[in-house]
Amino acid sequence: MESVTELASAIEWAEALPVIQNIFVALGVLILGWIVARWADRIVRKRLGNAKGLQADDTFRPLIALLVRYAIIFGALYAALDIAGVAPASLLAVFGAAGLAIALSVQGTLSNVAAGLMLIFLRSIRVGEYILTSNVEGTVLEIGLFTTEIKSADGIFITVPNAQIWSSQIKNFSRYKTRRIDINIEIARDNDLAAALDVLQKTLVGHPLVITKDSAEVVVAGFTATTVNLQARCWLQSTNLRGNSSAVRLSVHEALRAEGFKLPPIAIGNLPA
Repeated sequence: MESVTELASAIEWAEALPVIQNIFVALGVLILGWIVARWADRIVRKRLGNAKGLQADDTFRPLIALLVRYAIIFGALYAALDIAGVAPASLLAVFGAAGLAIALSVQGTLSNVAAGLMLIFLRSIRVGEYILTSNVEGTVLEIGLFTTEIKSADGIFITVPNAQIWSSQIKNFSRYKTRRIDINIEIARDNDLAAALDVLQKTLVGHPLVITKDSAEVVVAGFTATTVNLQARCWLQSTNLRGNSSAVRLSVHEALRAEGFKLPPIAIGNLPA
């Protein structure tokens, strides 16, 4: 009787051994697939950034790398389940049911994915551009499938859901190569207004940072009881706009002072005791 039991146990073990081996092989395939997927992600990002003749910019590169990564993981998962003995038809049914369940449970997340694809393919924003959207302002670092990474002007790292950006107004300060700046100027009312306009116009036209000289203009914006409000308008390169704008503003101020125009005094209120 004992020999029969031992024989039955041996037969069961012999039948179970291939299954156990297949499970370990399947786990090995999954682990290897995960490692290869991470490696491929890094390689794709690096090659698309350095290889000559490839026009994939910083906006598309993360998406392409992510698609390659998930394709490898999906392939490894499919191969592992097949090695474990799951029939292909069953695999498709499992993946379909899992996909439907995930889609129903993460509808908000899927809206972020859809918005991310729209942002990437419609090129509303690009990596490296300075934008203002949804009360967030800064330089775009990366547009992912779920969120967009932004670095603010004061160095704060911000992540914004793609759906929030897509549903909001987007101000893109970097899309065009040139930007117009408006310089508001106040001079005393007893100044020679025509002479002031002439000095400001010549200052703008003669400044090396001002481009499209013909579009530079100075207009009277309004009057107060003691001052005349002027506005100087000119176009500058978008690159280093803040520094260039500061230089032009300083030149305008110095030109008025050099010609002897009276600028209104700065009003200082009573300081607390």
